Amino acid sequence: MSQLPVPEKPYPDWSRFLAALWQHGMSVQNMKPELIEEHIRNATPNLVGAFIKRNEARTVRPSSFLACARQTYFLVSGEEPEPMPDNIGSTFAVGHLLHEVSYAAVRSALPDGFDAQTEVPVYLPKWWPADDLRFNHSGHVDLLLSAQEGPRSEYIAEGAPEMILVDFKTKGGFSYKKHGKTVFGEDADGFGYLAQLVVYADATKTLNAGAILAGINRDSLTQPLKPRFVEPKALKDELVRVKAAIGMALEGQDPGEEFLVRHGKEANFFCGRAGKPGYCAFKKVCKERETRDYE
Repeated sequence: MSQLPVPEKPYPDWSRFLAALWQHGMSVQNMKPELIEEHIRNATPNLVGAFIKRNEARTVRPSSFLACARQTYFLVSGEEPEPMPDNIGSTFAVGHLLHEVSYAAVRSALPDGFDAQTEVPVYLPKWWPADDLRFNHSGHVDLLLSAQEGPRSEYIAEGAPEMILVDFKTKGGFSYKKHGKTVFGEDADGFGYLAQLVVYADATKTLNAGAILAGINRDSLTQPLKPRFVEPKALKDELVRVKAAIGMALEGQDPGEEFLVRHGKEANFFCGRAGKPGYCAFKKVCKERETRDYE
């Protein structure tokens, strides 16, 4: 039987249920051959594209240029982003593959009465700028998990929302460990995970349910999935920040080094300052316009 068995006690929340679902479905005993074949086929174009396409985005999108308001401003103002490292293709390819394998695992283990929609196409919310040249207008949600009330109560404790948005993130060992300790809404989010999540949560009308950022350890694939629930308040606070960042960029207002102001020395890891190896598409131009000492 490939599907996740009914637990003796319901899982406390969607996060714990998802972790059990992923672990169960990853087993060679439970992975459905037809599903892994389907998702490996789906991964192929992205695997090829990771090595032959340049990966610098030229438009503001949920997945890029939103973590820092100055990044948003620079791109909207026409600054040219610095290129990513030429050998980054392998990292993107592994990410695409692990996403699709995760989808197959979740769908293989999914109990009756549950539904898993993967790579769901979405149009961005009405407040997103109608500017085709500088803003992307559509995207894909990794996973929308939902369940009928009866089956849901067997597997998940009372009070769980009917539907939850899940975004998978592949991480190196250090980032995977850090993911388990991150306080979303407070700690530095230089990769823009929370910004991406909140735009898609708003687009899918799931803000009030919260959402899940699920970390996959690409350095040690026997490690469990690490899903982290993001509270609705953290999402709503981030939504206010993202809207403000976009508004300032459209008005041509330079917000300065606001990411450094918000997060201090922790931001160096993401900004590539103070000898840190972090990548920022606008690191040089940002440092040229430095307004204070952040060391």
